[in-house]
Amino acid sequence: MQLSTLKKLIFDKNIFAFLRLGKQVDTVYRTSFVTAANSSGLLNSLNQGEQSLIQLQQQLTIDDTKRDALEAWLECGVRLGELGFRSGRYRLKGKLSRHLAKQENQIAAAMFEEAIRYHYDALLSAPVRMKQDKAYQLSDQDGKVIAQSSQILEPFVEEAIEWSLKHTQPKAILEVGCGAGKYLVYLRDRLSSSEITAIDYQADVVAQANQTLLQNNIKDIDLRHQSFFDMQGESLYDLITLHNNIYYFTAEQRQTVLTQAHKLLKPGGQLLMTTSCQGGSSAITALNLWFSLSDVGGALPEVEQLKQSLGQSGFVHVNSKRLMPGESYFAFLAQK
Repeated sequence: MQLSTLKKLIFDKNIFAFLRLGKQVDTVYRTSFVTAANSSGLLNSLNQGEQSLIQLQQQLTIDDTKRDALEAWLECGVRLGELGFRSGRYRLKGKLSRHLAKQENQIAAAMFEEAIRYHYDALLSAPVRMKQDKAYQLSDQDGKVIAQSSQILEPFVEEAIEWSLKHTQPKAILEVGCGAGKYLVYLRDRLSSSEITAIDYQADVVAQANQTLLQNNIKDIDLRHQSFFDMQGESLYDLITLHNNIYYFTAEQRQTVLTQAHKLLKPGGQLLMTTSCQGGSSAITALNLWFSLSDVGGALPEVEQLKQSLGQSGFVHVNSKRLMPGESYFAFLAQK
């Protein structure tokens, strides 16, 4: 490099300002690459052993016309230290890639992918989306990734269920938003003789829940593809549960949901909700941002606001419980 070039870089372009950001830039590159490597199946393929370019092309179902692009993408992984390359074969090398490739770390890998694909994008694109009024849609989410990352919440939801069952054994239960069906399995194991109904407005979710029930040899739960707003009748259930889904409804719809739940409960029946609320960690704050920028529901609820809404819907003995220490993840229990 000529001295004149170096002077221009130092005095005209302030190259040192960029060099100070070098590690942060590499972190952006690394996390982006590893996220894509995980979601595409690359980490899983290389976790089985070293692979050639042709083998990876076949396993990732990449067309021959895109082989050069695949090689360029893999070279990014090599340069970032996440992949190794020798004798024409690729292998896992970086700590992050090797960590997320382990089968026992798949929930963590899904949480990592959710943060990079959705939370990071929301932080990056928020000003443009607000100016252009370009909202996220439900189709922008990968249901499989969300379902897998949500598994980290299962022990807390089970704790909330036990909280609701502390002084009652409900005979008729309705789960609104059945998800993958994991909580239905827990309820059936816990309450072998209760009548359980579960609904979800997404047909593929109902199909997934049905598969979960079959895998656990459970055949006596009434599983329906149905909207909660379409349910008819009054005083039908002793317990209604809504787990991790109240923020998929708009602020106006939430009040309608609570009123509908109150109508469907028997006198003395309980409504149990688990949900992330505003506040807490950066992850919850970023989740709140995503929903605030979307046409799916709205911003996460505030604890006191949700308790007030429950009261306005006619519920009494409204209680809340922080389920996750240091995090804004709560259970709400209210009685008709």
